[in-house]
Amino acid sequence: MTARCLGPVDLGDKALTQAQLEKLWITDRERLLTCIRRHLALRDFYADRDAGLERRP
Repeated sequence: MTARCLGPVDLGDKALTQAQLEKLWITDRERLLTCIRRHLALRDFYADRDAGLERRP
């Protein structure tokens, strides 16, 4: 959960075809969504934990 997120896809320095660009864009979006979900899960874990600790006498 605390692993670094993968950065954006390296597009290189050559011209890309439409198909290559779409594949890289999809990969980029998958990386972003994976990172967001992981960080939201971590945030939610700590929020639930803290809420449980606050309820104890």
